[in-house]
Amino acid sequence: MELRSFFKNIAYISLIIAVIIGSIFFSVQPDQESYFYGSQLKLNLLKTIPSPKIIIFGGSNVAFGIDSELIEQEFGIPVINDGLNAGLSLLPLEELKHYINKGDIVIISIEYVIFTFYENGNPQEISDWIEYAPERMGYLPNPIRQAPSVYGIMLQRKVNRQLNYYLYNKTLEPIRGIYTGSDFNKRGDFIGHLHLADYEPPEIGASPYPVNPSDTINAFLFEFNQIAISKGVRVFFESQPNRQTNCEATPEQRLKKFYRELQEATGLPVITNMDQLCLPDEYFFDTAYHLNATGREIRTQRLIRNLKNALEN
Repeated sequence: MELRSFFKNIAYISLIIAVIIGSIFFSVQPDQESYFYGSQLKLNLLKTIPSPKIIIFGGSNVAFGIDSELIEQEFGIPVINDGLNAGLSLLPLEELKHYINKGDIVIISIEYVIFTFYENGNPQEISDWIEYAPERMGYLPNPIRQAPSVYGIMLQRKVNRQLNYYLYNKTLEPIRGIYTGSDFNKRGDFIGHLHLADYEPPEIGASPYPVNPSDTINAFLFEFNQIAISKGVRVFFESQPNRQTNCEATPEQRLKKFYRELQEATGLPVITNMDQLCLPDEYFFDTAYHLNATGREIRTQRLIRNLKNALEN
């Protein structure tokens, strides 16, 4: 009898815990001001913008560093900035596969850290990304096995977000800084950093770029390119922005070898000329791959020229 009572109490306690966890999970909605809210905007653009279109994919180097309106004006077709965060690795490319069609042009510009540190992505950032569109769980390599971990992280981050919300007097601005979801424009460009007069970005270090090839990433890019070709889509690769000081700290031959091997392994034409890799330090904002307003326009104009040349060949 005592044993039955024990298990009954355990069942009651488990039920109460499940109800509490469920209440927290479903009552705390996705954060509409989070930087990752931009992923919802970008998904809506992919779903609604008809082909032909130009899609520029990458991490935050693309989000911060592209003026899609300029490209749209030059080519006369819609442009979508599908860049968000390197911590997502190439999972958003899995999503993109479903929204490319004949006549589209895809430009991939991913950070070196994806090849070196983020082959499988960052679990916290992947969890944030999935929170805005739960169907993205299906893009994980092993959704059934990974789901408990992802939802566990999601729950933890929901709780932490609410705690911080109350600690900071119902605002998360001290944590977010400029990284807010409302600062993406209608084409998916992040513009929250373009007109800041009183913001002092952190000092950018002079470390070399982590330029390391990855068979896993190259194989994924090769597969994506093959799928794109079968759909009548042209795909190109553009270098991330390279800050002069960090670029000079990285052996030149290593950089050239990286892009040569990437092009050979993936079949993607690299449209960035090797003599264009390094940009002056004053064009960078708060990291060695986030461009400021001036750098953004220079990079975009360079991309326009290089894409025109590539399409003519």
